[in-house]
Amino acid sequence: MFYAAIFHFFAGAVTGSVFKVRTLLLLLLFVMAEAAMLGLIQGSIAGLWALVNLVGLQAGYLAGIYCRSVFEDAGYSLPNRRPRRLP
Repeated sequence: MFYAAIFHFFAGAVTGSVFKVRTLLLLLLFVMAEAAMLGLIQGSIAGLWALVNLVGLQAGYLAGIYCRSVFEDAGYSLPNRRPRRLP
């Protein structure tokens, strides 16, 4: 089950480096549904690993955001060109 946690981490890192928070929330809903199903079908150990996958997804998202900001600061990537509106 450890390999699944690694895959969830890398999926979160890709999501964090490319997409906004709304996509993370959608992914979190899918992973929470996965955790609930695994917990009911396979038992408490699989449910615990599914929660580890949930945390791995969130940690990967933060790592992806950090990597994106490092690449933008280094000049390898351009920041979003949309101007931000102040309310």
